[in-house]
Parts: sequence; C-alpha cells; structure tokens
Amino acid sequence: MNREKLAFGSILVVLAVLVSGCAVLIAGAVGGGAAGAAASAQQGQAEEEEHGAGAYVGAVAADILYVPAKVVFAGVGALTSGLTYLVTVGNTSASSAVWNAAVEGTYVITPRHIEGKDPVHFIGP
Repeated sequence: MNREKLAFGSILVVLAVLVSGCAVLIAGAVGGGAAGAAASAQQGQAEEEEHGAGAYVGAVAADILYVPAKVVFAGVGALTSGLTYLVTVGNTSASSAVWNAAVEGTYVITPRHIEGKDPVHFIGP
C-alpha cells in the first residue's frame, strides 16, 4: 500500500512540474502535503485510523495550489496588518483582527481534510 501511495504521489509531482513549470512552488506544496500526511499518519497510528491512497493523493494535489495561496494570503495579510496599525495610529485591536484573519488557519491539507474529518480554515478565526 505504501508503494502505491508513493507511486501516485510521484506521478502527480512529475505531471504537475511538467504542466506548470513552477518546480519551487510544487516542491513546497508536495513537502507540505508530505508533512501533513506524516502528521496524519502519526495521529492515525495513535488512533489506529487509516486513509485510502486517494486521500493521500488528494491531499498532495490540493496542497499544490492551496499551500502557495495560503502563504501569499498570509504574507499580504501580515503587511496589511502592519499598515492597519499605522493608519489607525497604533490601534492594536484593529491590526490584530487583520493579522488573525490572514495568518491563522490551515496551512496544509491532510488526508483528514480530504475525507471531511477536519475542517479547512483558509481564513483564521
């Protein structure tokens, strides 16, 4: 089963690199997906939870677009939070609201997200 997951992931990565040509973003997304899958696997071992190969492939595929989008969103939000602080002359509650909405939330899609067991929060609480 692990070889199938690795094969699916490898094929997906190769196709993504060939289609988009943006190897750095894809490598980061795949790394994030792998980290999420590893975290999910650790949690799964503790709870004896199993995921299908499709959930792992789906997580990596989703992370190819999701991780870069979330990182850009968080970066722009952090800058906006700083500008909010300046424009409001030091109002920390206003800048904190912008910061929390942009920077907090889910950064990596895991198989649990794909299966609907955990919610995805692109925008923080």
